[in-house]
Amino acid sequence: MATYTYCLPETEDISMTEHETVDEHGLTYEAVQKSLTPAMREVETVKGVIETAAQLWPDRQYMTDATTGASFTFGETNARANEVAHALASTGVTAGDRVGLHLVNSPEYVTAIYGCTKIGAVQTPINWQYREREVRHAIDTADISTILVQPDNDYLGILDAVVPDFEDCVTVVVLDGMTDEDREYDVDGAETVTLSTLVSEAGTTRNPDHEQDRDDPVSILYTSGTTGMPKPALHTNESYLLSAKSFLGAPLGEDDVNYNPFPLFHANNQCYGMLAKTLHGSGWVFADSFSGSAFFDHVVPHDVTSVNILGGVVQMLLAKYDEDSVPDNDLDLAIGPIGDEQWDSLEALFDLDVVQIYSQTENPVLLMNYPALDERRHGAIGKPMFPDLGHEVKFVEDRQEVPVGETGELLRTDVGAMAEYVGLLDQTAETIQDGWLHSGDIAREDEDGFCYYVDRRKFMVRRAGENISAREVENVIDELDGVEASAIFPAPHTVYGEVVKVQVKRSSNEVLEEDIITHVGRELAPFKVPRYVEFVDEFPRTPSERIQRVELANAEQDRDDHGWDREVHLPDWKEHV
Repeated sequence: MATYTYCLPETEDISMTEHETVDEHGLTYEAVQKSLTPAMREVETVKGVIETAAQLWPDRQYMTDATTGASFTFGETNARANEVAHALASTGVTAGDRVGLHLVNSPEYVTAIYGCTKIGAVQTPINWQYREREVRHAIDTADISTILVQPDNDYLGILDAVVPDFEDCVTVVVLDGMTDEDREYDVDGAETVTLSTLVSEAGTTRNPDHEQDRDDPVSILYTSGTTGMPKPALHTNESYLLSAKSFLGAPLGEDDVNYNPFPLFHANNQCYGMLAKTLHGSGWVFADSFSGSAFFDHVVPHDVTSVNILGGVVQMLLAKYDEDSVPDNDLDLAIGPIGDEQWDSLEALFDLDVVQIYSQTENPVLLMNYPALDERRHGAIGKPMFPDLGHEVKFVEDRQEVPVGETGELLRTDVGAMAEYVGLLDQTAETIQDGWLHSGDIAREDEDGFCYYVDRRKFMVRRAGENISAREVENVIDELDGVEASAIFPAPHTVYGEVVKVQVKRSSNEVLEEDIITHVGRELAPFKVPRYVEFVDEFPRTPSERIQRVELANAEQDRDDHGWDREVHLPDWKEHV
């Protein structure tokens, strides 16, 4: 349903011209285009991006797997992707076919993504944490016909149980590193073959001849699944390139090395890591997952200069390190949805600059708090990238646009948005209406056009008619020394409908329940003060490290005991604030 089309500059010859600096108008598409090597400006497909990079910089280091140390140039990556493309084509995969990627982060995952794009197949990442029910949902909703899978008994066992339910899922390709031909694999209900066998039989690393258009589909990415079953969002070449280019509005140096340890089954690492750095012609470091203890082991040896941040990662880093434990490093920039209360702490501790961003699976084109470091607005998620392409925002409550400064649902034009939720016409029509994408997020805009994230609409606690922002209360609680992270969600109440409950992960056991109550009571209105407090060791999280508040809220509905109750243990709490 994305209807906007844009015009690229006239064709130029392949050139080694280096990047120009993004100027003060760095939010515009024109400025980002100007920052690219001329040959990249005209490319309209993901296939074209990796092939152009391989031609421009065949020997330049591109991707590094920090977990294993494996590293590949643009030329090597393109050649390996070509091997995957010809291997898939030999099994009958053609343009438009959906190829499931049931893989963990690795160089092979990257070449599988690019390999699919080279023959027009629609790569469909399957979350590696999925169990049978969820994998079945992915195969069904995306209409997957071929699956690339880890050579691991757990993954193969899931497919063995699920694949027989689908007559059209005909081929399982075991990603065995393209070298192991000794082990035999068999998934019930499908032809099972190793990638190494297919590559050996195809015997070529040339670029496939398949021609594509910017409107052709590239991927099906699943929404995070924090509410209900994940929905399959179909993205085109246009969506991917606009999203990747929007990340390049950040102040990345010409020799930037970016660290993104988040899953390749999400748009964040595919668009803002893998593809953005290919467009940029610079280094990209990934890992099999985020680890606070391994953070500098990954960052320092690979000369990382920028790092992507998601979810609770900042809190983990701030809890893990202090000024005496941060080693010498080259970090200049942290890019991500970083909370206002964490901004200054992260900049001071790691001696870097923070650039906040906002996006969603349905439209990965960014809002960014830039174009110049001295123009950032503290706490803002920024302004829409590419206003010159018509990327705009507005804020709506009860179908009416709200005045500047008031909160409402964030809507933005569908520049770079998904084409649709596959097979879900009603949900697509609800999300994209008259060219506006409904985010489901509550936000506001200041008089200068900077946007500020408030909360997910579904994470509001509604107490006796009062809407309470989970994020607002969490921000206050997280200020307390000894608190590592907190999660606000509703607990059922017979009178008020819902009351506020908080779960808290502590870094110090000296923090007590009454400390939480009195601190919030000092900072916020009484109706926002948690009724219940519960200390926990861990939170359920999405793969991108976001706390699954909906899961917590759903579980709370079935509990009779909601934890430490201020009305029982501290009935005079207002006298302590």
